[in-house]
Amino acid sequence: MRSFPLHNFAGLTAIVLHRSEEPMRKVVEVCDRLGVRAVPKTGELTAEAVRGADMIILDIDTGHDEQFPWGVADAPVPLIGLVGSESPGRLAWAIGQQVDAYLPISALGNLFSALVIAHETFARKADRTRHEREIARQRAGRLDVIRAVLLLMPECRDEALALKQLRTMAMVEQITLEEAAARLLSERQVKRVDGQ
Repeated sequence: MRSFPLHNFAGLTAIVLHRSEEPMRKVVEVCDRLGVRAVPKTGELTAEAVRGADMIILDIDTGHDEQFPWGVADAPVPLIGLVGSESPGRLAWAIGQQVDAYLPISALGNLFSALVIAHETFARKADRTRHEREIARQRAGRLDVIRAVLLLMPECRDEALALKQLRTMAMVEQITLEEAAARLLSERQVKRVDGQ
């Protein structure tokens, strides 16, 4: 079972994106109690405004894609969605934006819980994205592994021994098998060019 770190949001900055003054004021007050510096905004966000933010608390009832300086579901910081009307269309929009946590406006006292959930969800999405990129990189390198084994076969006289030699190279260099294959292919290509 994964243990969650204790969260302390004191000193962090939250952009509070809401068009109504009263809910905005209440969110700012709760943020103040948590030590979070709240920056109220009412319209579209600029990349400059987001640059210094650690999270965005937004009203999903009035949210729209053009409000953000990033693509759909590509937020650079955790998103906490304030739920007012619970309209299916508004909730669908928020899910499409991959909002990390939801908080009914009537339950603003639970903001800390929403912040914890949002930050954990955001971190897991980032981990998943890194993992998917690594898998894609490894898949792309499989062809290099095949080419490297074929390149080593005349010296080793056997594909199993060629693969073993490639694995040994990877272990000695402390790199992946795919990286070892790419390096070997590159070195042999340079030698071939230099020899001509």
